[in-house]
Amino acid sequence: MNFPGNFSYIGSVDSDELRRLALALTDEQWNEFSVRQARYEVHRHTQTIGLVYDPDFRHSHPTKLPTLQVFEPALRPALKKVADHFEESAKGRKLIEQYGLGYFIRATLVKLKAGRGIAAHQDLNFSLTHSHRVHLPLITNDDVIFTVGNEAQNLPEGELVEINNRRMHSVDNRGSSDRVHLILDFVLRGEQCCCGMKRHPDTHCSPQACIDTDRQRIPCNCYPEN
Repeated sequence: MNFPGNFSYIGSVDSDELRRLALALTDEQWNEFSVRQARYEVHRHTQTIGLVYDPDFRHSHPTKLPTLQVFEPALRPALKKVADHFEESAKGRKLIEQYGLGYFIRATLVKLKAGRGIAAHQDLNFSLTHSHRVHLPLITNDDVIFTVGNEAQNLPEGELVEINNRRMHSVDNRGSSDRVHLILDFVLRGEQCCCGMKRHPDTHCSPQACIDTDRQRIPCNCYPEN
C-alpha cells in the first residue's frame, strides 16, 4: 500500500516465542515450499514458509496452511496490534462501519540467507498493492539493511513496521547469519488505493479497475518520495 513515507512504525511485541519457533524449523520445512523464490528472481536467495498463503495472490478467502497451527498462539499479540493499528484509525473506523472488520490475507515467514540480498523491486500485484505489508523481524543481525525509497534502516527484532511496497525496496543481509522476518498483509475492507481515489473515486478498487496503476502502465505519483 502506498502512503507518505517509506517506513511506518506500528509498535513492539514480545517476539521471543515466535523466534524460538522459527529457530526450531528444520531445513526440510524451509525447503518444502519453493514457489515464491522460483517464480520471482529477486527472491531467489530466500526461503519461505506460508502460514496463510495462496500462490495465486488472491485478495479474499485466504488459505490457512498447516504450519499456522504451530505458530498461531504466539502470533496473536502481533496480529492484534496490527489489526488495532489500522482499524482504530479514523479511516479504519469509518470503513468498518461500512464494510466490516479487516482481515489478514497473508502471513509468511521469509528467510534471507547470510551474505545475500533481495534486489530492488516494486510490488505490482493487485493484492500486494491493496494491503498493508507489515514486517516483524524474528531473527536478524546488525548488518541487515532494509532500503525503501531513499531510506535505509536496520529493523530490530520485535518491532512491527509497515513498508511502502509501492516504492522501490531491497534488502541486504551483510551479516554471517540468516535473517527471518514474519510478513503480514492486512486488508481494510473497502479501502481504495491512492490512485483509485483519483481515477475512479465512485467505484471500488478491483483488479480490472486498477490494472494500469498496479502494473505501473500509468505511474503512481500520489506521494512523491522525500
